[in-house]
Amino acid sequence: MTLDFWRICIANFLLYAAVWMLLPILPAQCYLMGLNTQEISVSFLLFVGGMIGVGPLHAFLGDAFKRKYVLLLFTLAVALCFSGWLIVTAVWEVKLLMMLAGASFGIATTAGITIGIDITQSHRRGVGNRIYAFSGALGLLVGICCLSPLYLLLVFKNLVIISLVLFLLSLVVVTSIYVAFRAPVGVGIFNIDRFFLSLAWVPAINVCILSFGIGLLHNLLPPYAWIGILMVVVLAALTAPLTRLFVKLSHHCQRGTANTTLQLATQTGLILGLVEGERIANNLLFGCITILLAVLMFVTVTWPYFKQKRVRP
Repeated sequence: MTLDFWRICIANFLLYAAVWMLLPILPAQCYLMGLNTQEISVSFLLFVGGMIGVGPLHAFLGDAFKRKYVLLLFTLAVALCFSGWLIVTAVWEVKLLMMLAGASFGIATTAGITIGIDITQSHRRGVGNRIYAFSGALGLLVGICCLSPLYLLLVFKNLVIISLVLFLLSLVVVTSIYVAFRAPVGVGIFNIDRFFLSLAWVPAINVCILSFGIGLLHNLLPPYAWIGILMVVVLAALTAPLTRLFVKLSHHCQRGTANTTLQLATQTGLILGLVEGERIANNLLFGCITILLAVLMFVTVTWPYFKQKRVRP
């Protein structure tokens, strides 16, 4: 692997850590601002909607503009949205911030995936995909399990500042990466390429269910809080083999699409689980049931589907 590849992995780690150190504590901050449970749920649904809604634009943005600049611009956009939490006061401002942050995060992560593939030698891309995906999972793990708990020790303003420092470091690392010029091929503005791998819809649902259950468990309070942390560790550990599974369902030039599909399924499930966990009284029971259902689905549905539909050896 080249030095530039490791740099994009570090940038990806920092981006995920910056986002996921704040996301889990935003519901509590919303409560302090006076938002009710329904308004908080809608705000997080808008974040998810932003991530998914910009999906059809991924291929166009990566083709019409330099991918490095797309990553830089939308990483900066996510940082600006998160800095907005220092000044927002109205419900509509919270909803707008969440929607814009979700859209920017979705574009930035997909641009990073594409760059990670572009700067990796073709015969090493399988390994490269797994390492890059794990770098994001590791950033999520550090953010949600190590940095987010600082909320109990620091004021919210200081947490936002720490998050912005991580965003800045990610931007600095990206600027040092060399990405070779690629001539545009002229794709349409709206395209599912680099967005959703249709052949992977079954494992995508499976991963979303699993992540949802883990998100529920992350809301557990002591003495059971360790269970949620453990399951996030498990999810991070599963990232590499899941990446391999999704890629094997992709045709030529669909690696990026496969990786984005997995990333969207994981992020969507986790976010919905975290938010729903604020409303469910018995997170431990429902979280364990959901994870058990996800495991059963993998054994009885997803794995047989994968063996039948896999494209790559």
